[in-house]
Amino acid sequence: MMYLVVELRTVTATFRNPEFQNFHKTLHLPPPTTLVGLAGAALGKSPKAAQDWFEKANWQMGISGTSEGYAKDLWKYRTLSNDPEKTSSVLLREILFDNHFFAVFGCQDEEIVLALSHAFNFPKYALTFGSSDSLAKVVSTELVKETGDSRELANCLTPGNVLNEVRDHAFNGEEFSIYSTSEPVAYDLPTRFQYESDYGVRRVVRRKTLSFIGTSMQLNFSVQGIWFKNRFIPVFSLHDDASLSVGKRTI
Repeated sequence: MMYLVVELRTVTATFRNPEFQNFHKTLHLPPPTTLVGLAGAALGKSPKAAQDWFEKANWQMGISGTSEGYAKDLWKYRTLSNDPEKTSSVLLREILFDNHFFAVFGCQDEEIVLALSHAFNFPKYALTFGSSDSLAKVVSTELVKETGDSRELANCLTPGNVLNEVRDHAFNGEEFSIYSTSEPVAYDLPTRFQYESDYGVRRVVRRKTLSFIGTSMQLNFSVQGIWFKNRFIPVFSLHDDASLSVGKRTI
């Protein structure tokens, strides 16, 4: 397996939690579909074409990073309503500031990993994080082949529901130090959409449970990933048996 690590910086970023509508609450790190869209932009592909490209191989992904702060921005926008009293509406959006991310893309086919590396160094389309004005700068790209594991996680996205897994391993004799907040750590995030056209309406058809880790946690089990610049980045398959099918299928 070869991994491409793309180091990126952005002034602003926003990753809307799909469960929120008029209030666009942001996730703290880009979810899998944002990573697919980012790579698709670098390759010059539409959202649907980028998804299809990643589905042709058993890709693994990972993301780690930090933000220096966030703010709430009030947006007024035009609607498609013909009612004169409903021609506009407002929404509140959370925005992350001064972001530093490390995105990981891994695949057994080294040739397509190299193609993706070239695309990030010479992107076809502008790279953005969540909105068209949140431009991203590629700081560096590097190829990594060695993998490892760690029980210490911080500022990353990791597969599964970490709090539940720590509880399930509570009697294995390993020490652990975790935290919980008023917000959920784990989310069932979209990993696949059904598109009506390349840039048309889309519907979520598959999700995957992933946990957002901020402040350092010590788990009582090990997580697979890679080491890069003294930073451990967990990796996970984009589609596997742990994914949840939605829509007409049963979860």
